[in-house]
Amino acid sequence: MNKIIIFGGTTEGKELAIDLAKAQIPSIYLVATDYGKMVIDDDPFIDVRIGRLDRWQMKELFEREMPLAIVDSTHPYAELVKKEIDDARKDFHDIRFFRVHRSNEKIAAPGARFFESARDCVKALLETRGTVFLTTGSKDIPEFCREKSLLERLVVRVIPNSESLKICYDNGLLGKQIIAMQGPFSYDMNLTFFKNYDAKVVVLKESGKAGGELERIQAARDAGAQIFIIKRPVENAGEDYERVREKIISLFGQNTGKERVKSLQVTLAGFGMGKETLTLEVQKALDEADYIFGAGRMLEGIDSDCPKYPYYLASDIIPALKKIKEENEKETIKVVVLFSGDTGFYSGAGKLLEALENEGYSPIVLPGISSVSALCARIGENWQDKAIISTHGVDEQKWTGELIASVTGYAGTIVITSGVKDINRIGKLLKKLEDNKKGKFTVYAGCNIYGDEKICVLDAAGCMELKEEGLYTLMIKNEQKAEKKLLPGLKDEEFIRDKVPMTKEEIRTLSICKLKPCDGDVIYDIGGGTGSVSVECARLSPKIKVYSVEKKKEACDLIRKNADKFMLLNLEVVEGVAPGALDNLPAPDKVFIGGSSGNLKSIFERLRSFEKKIRVVANAVTIETISALNELIKDYEIKDADIALVQVSKAKSLGQYSLMEAENPVYIVSFTIGH
Repeated sequence: MNKIIIFGGTTEGKELAIDLAKAQIPSIYLVATDYGKMVIDDDPFIDVRIGRLDRWQMKELFEREMPLAIVDSTHPYAELVKKEIDDARKDFHDIRFFRVHRSNEKIAAPGARFFESARDCVKALLETRGTVFLTTGSKDIPEFCREKSLLERLVVRVIPNSESLKICYDNGLLGKQIIAMQGPFSYDMNLTFFKNYDAKVVVLKESGKAGGELERIQAARDAGAQIFIIKRPVENAGEDYERVREKIISLFGQNTGKERVKSLQVTLAGFGMGKETLTLEVQKALDEADYIFGAGRMLEGIDSDCPKYPYYLASDIIPALKKIKEENEKETIKVVVLFSGDTGFYSGAGKLLEALENEGYSPIVLPGISSVSALCARIGENWQDKAIISTHGVDEQKWTGELIASVTGYAGTIVITSGVKDINRIGKLLKKLEDNKKGKFTVYAGCNIYGDEKICVLDAAGCMELKEEGLYTLMIKNEQKAEKKLLPGLKDEEFIRDKVPMTKEEIRTLSICKLKPCDGDVIYDIGGGTGSVSVECARLSPKIKVYSVEKKKEACDLIRKNADKFMLLNLEVVEGVAPGALDNLPAPDKVFIGGSSGNLKSIFERLRSFEKKIRVVANAVTIETISALNELIKDYEIKDADIALVQVSKAKSLGQYSLMEAENPVYIVSFTIGH
């Protein structure tokens, strides 16, 4: 009589069974497949039962067990199951029923296409080309496999159980098209999958935060894939997970006469720029709080008699929460943790949220006013079109390249800083950029906004000379912003040359376009020469990391000079001969081979050893080199090789006339190594 029946198979269902077990509340946890049992640990309070039930079998179960409550925590897209549950419970009016409603918060997906059903999505996919990466689970696979032209282009990711694999094989999918793996999948994991399979379209469902929708959207966007989203069905009324859990715990205590189980309600709240900027919902949370955590300067401004802890790190907060739960007699204990600014903007709230969820808590997150919106309001600027970076707690080597790219590529850049020393360093960078004709900068510095507030307008020299400490946010405006070019385009004369060979401008541009660099790529330039290819690639994005491999010392020195000239901190010179010089480098995404010192075959072998898909572009000026490349392409059975012979002629002045002077023809060979 005192059991809870949970229709599960989702993250929420599993967590509910686990949380109830911690409170010593027994449950019958129903899952469709063996895999649903595998992801939940054995527990005497959880009776896991496997198999799909129709409405009649559900009725028999309800009659036999007479549970205290029935909970539907099935997937939002499981429409048929939900209807069966509703039909089965019609005759059981005395049994409490709860439906866990997954948050339907709309996740921004600019440029995505939305569809009412899988069938509508299939029609649109037939008009696309390239690999389609399906992340919708096994249920809809038959719909996507009906058309042979689409079937051959699919890569599907399903949970690793026999039922899902059987559906894949029964519908004609081959092993190389199937990824059987348990989530959750982080942004980095999704990006690796999408890039390795060269996904042109990623298909997903509106599964919300709990279903990893945001991580897939961001990764698909950064992988350059189209995003197709199947809309979530309109759900029957339900309640959020936290509310359902609390109601069941309370209901169980009332029904058994046992002492009610204590629970901790943790709220992570944005403190904004100070007490004066608190939102009404944050103020309400503070007024109702039993305990408040946060940095000392924030706690000083809180008018409350409840205990306060000057903690903001998970390592300090989590032990304190456990002690609070042991010592406090209240049934529901309310705790607020304060974070400066906004909880979703360069905030420690993200790490604490993850740590608390790993401990079994379900925190509430409340936003606050960030220093960015506060500063922009003070100086009368919009900030939706500005670049935003943070130097706060970030290594200078890491943020310098991002800052340079931002202030030269955008009319406005907002910077969150660690204090006056960061502003001094930024001033030096701006001065160097102005000396190199890269811009003319005006800096708006907001210090201690909403506190001992000060807004000042500085030039580069003023930033270098600033001495007053405080909490600073900057708006850097560039009056001479150049258009941000996303392609290589430096002229040969812009490089420091000496007598070192260089890949010439037109060949360099074509080669890099064939290389197809992406944000976040690791790129090898083997046979760096002057570093022209390395510099062009590194300039595309500060998130690209370039390793320029060169055997001659004088050439290495020249590459360093060119990197310094263009202020590139994401370009590293590796002195040595490939492939030996590659041993201590991270695996590449793209490789340019401008010179191999006769080691082409061993370089191929080294690249294959990384066991990943690597895009390669090689230049050859001799018949012997192109012959060696051609043989290797055949030996390694490379299917996508593209060979172009490029002959460039450039105009030379001869008196009043211009004559075309031919340069050496160059073979540009591009292909993919690996899986």
